[in-house]
Amino acid sequence: MGIIGGALVTVSFFDVSLVQYLDRTANAIHIPDFTIGIVKCAVFGVLIALSGCMRGMQCGRSASAVGDAATSAVVTGIVFIVIADSLMTVMCNRLGI
Repeated sequence: MGIIGGALVTVSFFDVSLVQYLDRTANAIHIPDFTIGIVKCAVFGVLIALSGCMRGMQCGRSASAVGDAATSAVVTGIVFIVIADSLMTVMCNRLGI
C-alpha cells in the first residue's frame, strides 16, 4: 500500500512517470529489506492480537469496562510494538542486515 501511495503522490505532483517510479522502486528494494518488512508486519499483528485478547480476558461486564479494556488494549499494543520494533532494529543492526 505504501508503494501504491508513493506512486500516486509522485506521479501526481512531480514530473515522474509511473514507469520511472516503478523502475526506481524495483532498484531500491532488496529481498532482505522486503523480508524484514514482512516479518515485522507478522510480529506486529501477533502482538496486537495478543494485547487485544489479554485485555479482553481482563474485561468486566459493563459497557464502561469494555471501553476501558479497549483503550488499555490499544495502549498495550502500541507499547508492545515500540519495544518489539526497537529490539528487531537492534538485532538487524547487529547482524548487519
